[in-house]
Amino acid sequence: MRIVIITQEETFYLPTFLRIFLHGRSTDVMGITIMPATMPKKGWRATLREHFALFGLRTFVYQSVRFCLYRLGDLAGRRLPLPSFFSVRAVAQHFRILLLPTHNINSAEYLAQLRALAPDLIISINAPQIFRRRLLELPRLGCINVHGALLPKYRGRLPSFWVLLNGEKETGVTVHFMNQHLDDGPIILQRPVPIAARDTQHSLLMKTKQLGAQLLLEAIEQLEWGEVKLKVNAQEQATCYAFPTPEDGRRFRQLGLRFI
Repeated sequence: MRIVIITQEETFYLPTFLRIFLHGRSTDVMGITIMPATMPKKGWRATLREHFALFGLRTFVYQSVRFCLYRLGDLAGRRLPLPSFFSVRAVAQHFRILLLPTHNINSAEYLAQLRALAPDLIISINAPQIFRRRLLELPRLGCINVHGALLPKYRGRLPSFWVLLNGEKETGVTVHFMNQHLDDGPIILQRPVPIAARDTQHSLLMKTKQLGAQLLLEAIEQLEWGEVKLKVNAQEQATCYAFPTPEDGRRFRQLGLRFI
């Protein structure tokens, strides 16, 4: 199996996901594209304002300090053998995966790079750009995505936030084939995750990322052996959520729900 991964740089959760996945499949991964965590159209200032409004002062300061410590850990890890990874790039380098940089995954130049690698499968893990038709049709087996919710419910952004705010009793992980619509396409595998009373958004993200890596390994094995039993990702049952507004964040905190 020849695999290419398209993801983004992230500090808290994706390094764990990729460490688990690459521990089982690193020899199959021909390359990995790591997009910037913040796309140029938005910028860091807008992103910081967005997160401050969502988290509130206390959690925003805590997360900012944590982010700085992780960045220091990432810098230290380039010189010292540390037991943890603090960036997606560090995981890729540890497993000696070829990096395929681009600012546009649908560009002719990037697609030419992919064709040269002749991937059987392209995997989206929190990829920040929409996959267009030429990219979707490029790999022999297609493109698949890992989503941290039980599709068709909770398509879109931050399902870990929305399931808590909506008082759900469970969430989950879905691995599905991709098309040009958000979190659409036939479902390969799904698995539920119970939501405990003590769960925070952070704890749900950790649970779903760890489970997501294991579920992705299972899905690829099914694809290899031709044992996939697809499930409909029904559009008429879909719910879709955007990034929470400041008011959503205030309601979340007023209900006694916690980010961390």
